Amino acid sequence: MKPAFLLACYLSGLPAGTMHLANINNCKYFQKFLHQQEVRIGDETKNYECYCKLVKVNEEMRLY
Repeated sequence: MKPAFLLACYLSGLPAGTMHLANINNCKYFQKFLHQQEVRIGDETKNYECYCKLVKVNEEMRLY
């Protein structure tokens, strides 16, 4: 097992995607641009909420 930072994004409370990153700086960089971003779907406007979390992953997992 090795450490990684999970960037987890939610669209109006529902999981919208995840990404495993090698360091906290990369995670915070992507979080800065995605967090509170508005997405318009039809007449609805929804917001992204993104968080960085330290997790353990398998040695084989590719980190960005």
